[in-house]
Amino acid sequence: MDGAKYAEVAFDFGVEGLDEYYPKILVPGTLLAIAGHPGSGKTTLAAQVCYSNAIKGRKCLMVSTQENEEKFLKFMRTFGFNFEPLIVSDHFRFARLPLISSEEALDSFLEALNSLILEFKPQLIVIDSITPIAKVIANDARRRAMIQNYFYNIAFDIKGIIVLIAEIPLGKMTIENTGDVEFVADGIIILKHESEHGLLSRKMEIRKLRGAPLELAEVPFTIKAPGGVVVLAPPKPESLRAPWRSRKPFKLACKALENVLGEVYSGDLVLLAGAPYRLSLDSVLTWISEVGLRNNARISIITYKSLEDEIRESIEKISEKLGQPDLPRMFNVLALNPAELSPEAFFSVETGFLSSESPDIAVFHGVEILNYTYRKYAGALERYLKIESLIIKKLNILTFRVASTVNLEELGLEMALADAGILIGDPVTGLLGGNIIIYKVGERAKRHIGALADLEACF
Repeated sequence: MDGAKYAEVAFDFGVEGLDEYYPKILVPGTLLAIAGHPGSGKTTLAAQVCYSNAIKGRKCLMVSTQENEEKFLKFMRTFGFNFEPLIVSDHFRFARLPLISSEEALDSFLEALNSLILEFKPQLIVIDSITPIAKVIANDARRRAMIQNYFYNIAFDIKGIIVLIAEIPLGKMTIENTGDVEFVADGIIILKHESEHGLLSRKMEIRKLRGAPLELAEVPFTIKAPGGVVVLAPPKPESLRAPWRSRKPFKLACKALENVLGEVYSGDLVLLAGAPYRLSLDSVLTWISEVGLRNNARISIITYKSLEDEIRESIEKISEKLGQPDLPRMFNVLALNPAELSPEAFFSVETGFLSSESPDIAVFHGVEILNYTYRKYAGALERYLKIESLIIKKLNILTFRVASTVNLEELGLEMALADAGILIGDPVTGLLGGNIIIYKVGERAKRHIGALADLEACF
């Protein structure tokens, strides 16, 4: 089969970040190894690959040496992977084979596996895991070579792919005693997890993918219920190159701002920062409501410092004040506590929320809380904010990041990422020469330094 034909029938990972960077890489004949420490998410990722392809009509055989079918199906339902209909349609089969403890048991295992393959005729096979096999033949070079060739050749025989799950001992980062599978595998994905400052941090290392440049050497990921494995990868540059005419213009519902900034556009990030008493929740939501009404926009609010009920109560009051009974239906709200999640899990929840809601405007309320909470993660906040800003540009959402601060130096990264800024002082360190600074970067760069009275009508 030539390369073009292979690409046509390629399997997918079922993981958005991986499929975006490595489309059509899991061609028939591929041997993929997924390895990691206990509890790192290996089975979940392998099952996700299985499920994603099975719902597209490809038969998947999941072979386990330890877990029973009922437990597996129940666990996978928590991630939204409902395998039961696939069992009924004969696109998925789960088989538990005896744990391998001797060479005789290994022979029985292979015989049983061969029988399953001949009967079920799968196009994708997951072995969870190869580690018991490796232990039995660790000192037998001939048997190791035989097992290596066995799995490698089966991938071609079934015109599909084989996924081998392997355990990596705690404290080590290499796949050991697996018959040189690490060298013959077409793809190797290593899942890592560790505790950082009391929170679980997960990273995925793409160690090898034959036929593809490794653009993502290591990428953060999380495991969500529902959702499964979610990779927090920056969008590919070509996906961000939307023509200017596709960007929707927005009016800012305040003459003072529009005189300086003009219109802002979907995909822009606007920083709104100032002293706490200048940017109360009600004042910010009132202005955002007016922007939403003027632009007929749907608005998503992500708050780090208020309860969801508090936000909704404030919107209800603004609705009555403005005489706009339909205003609450323009909003959806997500309240998050950064201290409860690792950075990669946190940003995955945020981007997942925005992707599913697809608002016209997104408001991040209380970003100073985020900066303070994740300050202990050296470099993590900068990395994830940059990725998130790229994802928001891809989603084409006008974004406002709202921060209460008395020192602009604490928002250096936010200012660097922003396409425009509205900085309100009195007193705020860094606003020399005026009480407000309004600026816009890029082709339409503008800058205004003035007095607080200029914005009294806005906030």
